Amino acid sequence: MRSFMKMSNEQGYTFLESIFQLIVMTIFIHLFILFFFWKGPIEQYYTDYSSTEWELFSADLQYLLSDVNEIRLANGGRTIRLKNNRGLIDIEQSGTVIRKRVDTTGHIPLVTGVKEATYTFDGMTITAYVTMLNDSVKVRGFAVGFYPK
Repeated sequence: MRSFMKMSNEQGYTFLESIFQLIVMTIFIHLFILFFFWKGPIEQYYTDYSSTEWELFSADLQYLLSDVNEIRLANGGRTIRLKNNRGLIDIEQSGTVIRKRVDTTGHIPLVTGVKEATYTFDGMTITAYVTMLNDSVKVRGFAVGFYPK
């Protein structure tokens, strides 16, 4: 047993080992730097929550307007009232939220941070004019699809 313990490698730290460790460390540093170059633009793109929320609202509203039997504006152009096979649906502002109500019940928030929302209807399209709390104005037109009962 004593002879086994006496056997040790006394050659020390070689130049080849140090070059190998330097190469591995350089690769990790490059990956670390590339991660932050990738993360910066992605983080900047997705931190604008209001734009993402607006696009989701636009998609939801366009979907609702694609199959309607009856539509009208109420409350001086501040509420969209539409009727489809799901029932009577109201899109209206409540406080700083644009919400959806089905058969005058429920409260499904669609957009938050809204100062004022008004709508116009020309027979074929609804145009939404939404002023956000930061005073930015978002305008979007939506095609209305009427289907007979």
